[in-house]
Amino acid sequence: MPLRISFSHSLCLLVLAISLLVTSCVPESGKELTEVTFSVTDPEIRAIADLEDKQDLKALYKYFRHENPSYRYRAVMAFASVKKSEANDSLIRMLADPVMNVRTAAAFALGQTGDPKVTDRLIASFRGKDTLDINNEFNAAILEAVGKTGSLSDLKLLATVKTYRSTDTLLLLGQTRSIYRMALRNITCEEGTSRMVDLLYTDIVPYQVKLLAANYLARAKDINLSLAKVRLTDIFTRERKPEIRMALATAFGKVKDPDFIAPLKTAMVSETDYRVKCNIMRAMGNFPYPDIRDMVLGNLKNENLHIATTAAGVILSNGIVEDVPEYMKYDTVTVPWQVRSKMNGAVLAHSALYFTKFKTAFTERVLKNMKEASSVYAKAAYLDAISRDPFNYQHLIQAYSRESDQLMKITAIEGLGNVLKNPNFFRAFGNGFGQVKSEILNVLISAVTSGDPGQIATASGIIREPSLQWKEWFRDLTFVKDAVAKLKMPRDVEAYNELKNTIAFLEGNTGFKPEAVAYNHPIDWSLMQGVGDSSIAAIKTEKGVIRVSLYRDEAPGTVANFIDLINKKFYNDKIFHRVVPNFVVQTGCPRGDGFGSLDYTIRSELPPLYYDGEGYIGMASAGNHTESTQWFITHSPAPHLDGNYTIFGKVVEGMDVVHKIQQGDKITEIIFVK
Repeated sequence: MPLRISFSHSLCLLVLAISLLVTSCVPESGKELTEVTFSVTDPEIRAIADLEDKQDLKALYKYFRHENPSYRYRAVMAFASVKKSEANDSLIRMLADPVMNVRTAAAFALGQTGDPKVTDRLIASFRGKDTLDINNEFNAAILEAVGKTGSLSDLKLLATVKTYRSTDTLLLLGQTRSIYRMALRNITCEEGTSRMVDLLYTDIVPYQVKLLAANYLARAKDINLSLAKVRLTDIFTRERKPEIRMALATAFGKVKDPDFIAPLKTAMVSETDYRVKCNIMRAMGNFPYPDIRDMVLGNLKNENLHIATTAAGVILSNGIVEDVPEYMKYDTVTVPWQVRSKMNGAVLAHSALYFTKFKTAFTERVLKNMKEASSVYAKAAYLDAISRDPFNYQHLIQAYSRESDQLMKITAIEGLGNVLKNPNFFRAFGNGFGQVKSEILNVLISAVTSGDPGQIATASGIIREPSLQWKEWFRDLTFVKDAVAKLKMPRDVEAYNELKNTIAFLEGNTGFKPEAVAYNHPIDWSLMQGVGDSSIAAIKTEKGVIRVSLYRDEAPGTVANFIDLINKKFYNDKIFHRVVPNFVVQTGCPRGDGFGSLDYTIRSELPPLYYDGEGYIGMASAGNHTESTQWFITHSPAPHLDGNYTIFGKVVEGMDVVHKIQQGDKITEIIFVK
C-alpha cells in the first residue's frame, strides 16, 4: 500500500508541473539508456568526482542533463556529500528522472541536507503507483530522507503505516530508517516507538529492519517502553543475533525500569558475545547500585579486557563510600592498568569528602602507579584517576606544567575540568572556591595560548561549559582571538572551530556554524592505477593481521589518500590511540592523542553506505570535509554514524584481531595488495 498523506490542490499541481518540466529536461537520444553502472576507471566519472571534491556546483549541474544515467547518478549523488541546501531546487527536479537509480540518488541527497523545506516535495514524489512494484529503492529513499528533514507530524503519519508486508524489505527499511533518523534529531512519538517494537516482535521481518528498530530503542530519548516490557524481554531472551541483543540491552538500561534488571543479569551469565556483555554492563550502571553491585564487581577480573574495563567504568561512575575498601583491593591485585586506573579513580571519587589524610595517602599510591607505568596511555589514565578528588587540583596543575608529552598535558586539562564539574567542588573549597577557580583559569588561558591544537580544543570545551559560568571572568577576549589567528589551517581545523565556538559563547552569540575548509588536496588518480574490486590492504598489528577491502568506486578520494599514506609508510608504528569497547578502535594520529593531522584535509564521501555491521572502516573527522589521516574500525553496527562519516572499506579477514586491540597497540605496517 502506498504512503497515504494529504496534500493541497495547489501543491499537487506544482509537483505535476515540476515533473513535466524535469522529464522534458532529460535529452532525447536514439536509444534511451537506463542502466546505472560506473567505475573510477571512466575518465568522466573521475571528472565528476573532481568536481565533487572542489564542490563546483555549477559544473555538477550540467551533468544533470547528460544522456548517460550513470553520469547523472554520480553527479546527483555528489550532493549527498556536499550537503548544501542551495542545490535543493535542482535536486528536486531530479526526483522525476526516468531512471530509478538517479531519482533515488536525488532523494538521498536531499535528505542529507536536512532542509525541512524539501519534506513536502519528497513526500509528493513517493510513487504509490508505478510500473514497478511499490516496494522499490526510490520509495525507500524518500522515506529515509523524510526522516532527516521531516517534522513530528510527518513522523506520526510515517509510523502509522502498517500495511507494508514482511516481504516489502525496501519499504520497511525506509520506514525504520526514517523513524530512527527522526529519533536522532530528538523527534519521537508513541506511534513511532510502537511501530519499532512491533517490527522487532514479528519473526518474519528482515534482520536489517529489526536491527534498526533495536537501535532506535537504544538511541531514542524519553521514550516509554512500559507497555512493551513483556514483549521486549521475550525478544531479548530468544533473539539469536548479538547485534540486536546488544542494542536491546542498552535500551533496557536507558529506561531504568527495574523489571529489566533480572533479564539483564540472566543474559550476563549465559551470553557468549563480549560485545553484548559490554552493553549489559553499561546498562547496569543505570540501576540502583545495590542491585548491580555483585555482578559488576564480579566482572572486574573478566578475561576479556573490554568487559573488565567497562565494569570498572561502571564502578567509577556509580560506586558508594561503603565499598571503597573493596575498590582499594584492585590496587594490590594483578589487573591490567585499564582496570586498576579506573578503580583508583573510584576510590578517590567515592571516599568521604573530608577524609583528606586517607585520600592524600592514596593519591600518593596513584602517583606511584603513574610514575611506574610503561605506557603514556597508562600514565594518562592514572592522572585522570587523580582528578576524581577535587583536592588534587594542584597535582593536575603541576602535571600540566611539568609534563612534556601533549597527551599528559591534555589529560591534566581534562582533569581540571573534572574538578570544576565535581558535585562537591563548592563544598570542598567553601569561600575559597574563587581562588581555586582562578588558578585553574590560568591553566586554561595557558592552554588556549599554547598554540597546541589538542590543548586549545580541550580548554575551549571547558570554558564553553555553561554550568561553569565563565562569561563574567572573560572581560577581554583579545588573547583568545589572537590564539585563533595563530592556528594553522586546515591542519588545526578542529581547534580553530572549537575556539571560534567558545568566542561566540563568551560574546553571547548563538547559532555558531563551523567554518568550512577550502579545497586544498586534489585526488591523485595515479594512485588508483591497478586498484580493483579484489584489492586488499593488509594491516599488520602487534595482535595480528587485518585484511581490508577498499571501496574504490564509492570513496575514491579517501581510498587514494589512504593508499598514498600507505606508500609513504605514514602508518608504520602508528598507535591505536582510542579504543571504545563495542564501538571502535581508532588510529592514524601522528601525535597519538587524537588531535593530530597533516597539513591538508580531504572531502567527506557520503553515498548510501551504512554502518550496519562490524568491521567497517570509516574516516574520523571534526565535521564535514575535515578528514585527513585518522580512521577507525567498528566493533559492531553503528547506524548513528550513517551519512556523516565516510566509509571507505570493510574488514574481510581478521575481525578477531580488531576485537583484541587495546589502546596503545601499534600498527607495524600496512601493505597494499593490488
